[in-house]
Amino acid sequence: MNISFYTGASGMIAQQEGMNIYSHNIANVNTVGYKSLRPSFADCIYTIQRQTEPEWQTGHGQYVMKTDFMWEQGSFNTTEQPFDFAIPNDNFFMVLDERGDTYLTRDGSFEITQIGDHWELVSGRGEFVLDNDGNHIVIPFRTEVREIHDVDGNVIGTEEYQTNEVDFPALEEMIGLYEVDNNWGLNQGEDNHFVVTERSGQPRASEDRELIRQALEMSTVDLAAEMVHLIETQRSYQLSSRVVTTSDELMTIANNLRR
Repeated sequence: MNISFYTGASGMIAQQEGMNIYSHNIANVNTVGYKSLRPSFADCIYTIQRQTEPEWQTGHGQYVMKTDFMWEQGSFNTTEQPFDFAIPNDNFFMVLDERGDTYLTRDGSFEITQIGDHWELVSGRGEFVLDNDGNHIVIPFRTEVREIHDVDGNVIGTEEYQTNEVDFPALEEMIGLYEVDNNWGLNQGEDNHFVVTERSGQPRASEDRELIRQALEMSTVDLAAEMVHLIETQRSYQLSSRVVTTSDELMTIANNLRR
């Protein structure tokens, strides 16, 4: 068996998978709260070619062993939008989708929507943002005191009434912030979601309540670094393909000699 042919082919497959990851990072350079992914490569099984020479080992290429999140803090972009929030630590927001599934996210570009006779906080996709107890967040409005006058214009008392202005300090206190034991154990999900796994542990309410309003955390993708990775991957793919071509040519020559 021509080992070099299959070794080169495994290199092409692994580099193509790496290219997919790097291109995905670049595509999400402007995605709010996105954490870039890094592929980890590993060499394949080794075999001993001759039992009389156990030190003579031959490898069989490489494969993508896993992908890791790059969990450094992204930069903050001031938006001036009142319902935008950024988390300056490792916590997460929790959202509830229309199927009843919950997800963690770093995307704090929220909105409000009317549900019956009240308003609730939702994500850009319409998912309900949850508080620390896993409940929907009903938007609080500011209350003010006004005087009550009689028919002659005399003040006879006061009353509280609800304004149309959102009470943002109260809203910040209501937004749930969650943490897990192992961020690296989370899986990447679609729509800016992180999916909880056994390796990550179950989310729990965080005691760190720090939030930045009217700002969003941007992607952690470093375009310069990703372009370097793309070039390296392309060169490796080309060389691996050259190994495949050369191995095939050598096999052709060997087959012709047998004739």
